Amino acid sequence: MIRSLSILLALVFAAALTAACGNDSSTAAAQTAESATLVPVLDVAVVRAAVGTIESTLEISGTLAPRSRVGLKPKLPGRLDRILVDIGDRVNEGQIVATVDRGEVDAQVDAAVAATNVAHASIESAEAALANALSEHERAKSLFDAGALPRQRLEAADTTRRAAAAQRDLAKANLAQAEAAVRRARQVQRDTTLFAPVSGFIVERNYDPGAIPGDHPVVVVADIRQLKLAAGVSEMEAGRLKIGMPALISVQARPGETFTGQIAVIVPEVDQRNRHFRIELRVPNAEGALLAGMYASARLVLEQAEQAIVVPREAIVARDGQRVVLKVDGDKVSAVAVVEGLTDGRQVQIVSGLAAGDLVLADARRQLPADARVKPVLQEGRGF
Repeated sequence: MIRSLSILLALVFAAALTAACGNDSSTAAAQTAESATLVPVLDVAVVRAAVGTIESTLEISGTLAPRSRVGLKPKLPGRLDRILVDIGDRVNEGQIVATVDRGEVDAQVDAAVAATNVAHASIESAEAALANALSEHERAKSLFDAGALPRQRLEAADTTRRAAAAQRDLAKANLAQAEAAVRRARQVQRDTTLFAPVSGFIVERNYDPGAIPGDHPVVVVADIRQLKLAAGVSEMEAGRLKIGMPALISVQARPGETFTGQIAVIVPEVDQRNRHFRIELRVPNAEGALLAGMYASARLVLEQAEQAIVVPREAIVARDGQRVVLKVDGDKVSAVAVVEGLTDGRQVQIVSGLAAGDLVLADARRQLPADARVKPVLQEGRGF
């Protein structure tokens, strides 16, 4: 009986142990299923790979300068007699802007003119003497041929003729010298007047009438009908530029307005100080809307691609030596290697790796768990 009771207790204990194990297994399976259903779904901002036109551009900036800027100084020392312009005045090429006192110069011109008059009178006298000597020589030759005049008298007449011719030639030389002196005096007289070398505006005036000019120019004329914008570009950028390439100009002083220009100069030598090449843009300014000294920026289109697949620059990141985007398929995200093309600084052309309409994370720098489930939220105005 005791033996039967022991067997019965053993069976009861085994049944209880089996039931307990079964309950633990069921609980573990339930917890695993519950954990699977509790994996969070993350909202992620996405953009759609769009088709459009993209341009590779170069942005440069600098200060607008006049195409030509000329300072006027008198060639002769002296006191300024008149200054006919002031700062801001518009002048035309050849216009008189200032004069130097020329009283002494005028006297030199008068003296030179008088010397020419004397030279002319000397020529007339020499011509008369020469004519008389020629006549006497012809008479003496006729008498000598007739045997009525000795050879000595003929030779004397010939000597007189040659002397008169020499005097005539000397008088002509004196006249040429006097006329040269007049031209020189008149040139000096003209140098007392300062003419505008170009059309433009007076941007400097450093003296008043009565002053004796020193090292500074009397006035400075700037031609702003065409302005120039100079900048330095890298070796890679310089290799993509060409003379005549158009540029779009904007200035801070006139927001919302744009002006056109073009590359006029590419200096074919690198600046050893910064390894940059100097370029100059020319900007037409016939209406005078732009002023010298304005800070300006220029945009040059280097290349253009149409019907290109583009995504924002932030949608691409470097991983393991490759450029990748994080492509969204359903609720999963995967890294896809891409090949980039042109960029305008905001968007990037995708040459291969994506198709139009694919969804990618708007910011590829975002870190997501490896098994993350996502809910894409399309960004308005981006990727369409």
